[in-house]
Amino acid sequence: MQLKGGPRLLVTDREGALYLERARIHVEGNRIVYHIADDENRREYNIPHVNLAVLFIGQGTSITQDAMRLLGEEGVHLAVTGTGGTPLHMGGLTHYSSTRHFRELLPVYLNPQMSLQAAIAAMHDRSARMKKIGGAGAQRYLKQRDTAHISKICARFEGSLKDCRDTQQLLGFEGNFSKACYAEFARMSGVTGATPFRREAGEGSKAKKSDISDPIKQINRLIDHGNYLCYGMAGAALWALGIPPHMSLFHGKTRAGGLVFDLADSFKDALVLPLAFSAARLKDENPEKTFRARLISTFDDRAILSEAIGTVERMLAAGSAGVKADA
Repeated sequence: MQLKGGPRLLVTDREGALYLERARIHVEGNRIVYHIADDENRREYNIPHVNLAVLFIGQGTSITQDAMRLLGEEGVHLAVTGTGGTPLHMGGLTHYSSTRHFRELLPVYLNPQMSLQAAIAAMHDRSARMKKIGGAGAQRYLKQRDTAHISKICARFEGSLKDCRDTQQLLGFEGNFSKACYAEFARMSGVTGATPFRREAGEGSKAKKSDISDPIKQINRLIDHGNYLCYGMAGAALWALGIPPHMSLFHGKTRAGGLVFDLADSFKDALVLPLAFSAARLKDENPEKTFRARLISTFDDRAILSEAIGTVERMLAAGSAGVKADA
């Protein structure tokens, strides 16, 4: 039963996300609207907040208290991104969520063996999505007919998961998988030539206009930006389920928002890598804008919020089953 005054649509029934930058967000009547700050004609656009799951607010954007209140009433998750995509996640405290998922997660969080089994379940989803979504992205955006190498990387990763003994070992397997995926998408894109691609996280915060001609720096910036958008989607899924984002299962028990990273890892590379490496090949004056639009469209096309919630369910089931098997 839906509480009176609560959101009118479940988060999984909504359109995925909207990204705004250099905008002014406010309320007119019962509508949330925005206009672009440098638009001389002051045209107003509606924000479909009843049918919106995540609102990303970029640089130079302001929002009024009334607009925040209406977003909170409809359970819209707000993710504020700054230079380099650094996220701040916000959700209304008046939004009611069942405590079922939190109660199921707590014993998994507290038990290392249960946490490991839950983490392995998330990594199986990560591999499956890389084969399906990452492979489709390579075909569509990198014009690859044969994605067998991606399947081989995933098969090797899945094989290693069978012998995983602890979280530290899992992180090592995960790191090897990530490096192999970076190398494969770099090869398919052809932008790195004979020089191996090197992942440099945090390039977005150090971006310079002169860097636009450097494809490696541009790819790193786009990966950073895409990852933070994926963190926003993962954060929204956890918030909708009433799960605290700091209850990490394998990315460090004391890391702020660690469970967001745990969950986002199950889908972010599959979505972000094909788009980031393909954007570096485009003769585009604003590759970040093109990249972001494609990624947000993919959130909707692939029903990523629903997929993320499904991963949480499988993580909880695997964690509980792992302990029952040991009992």
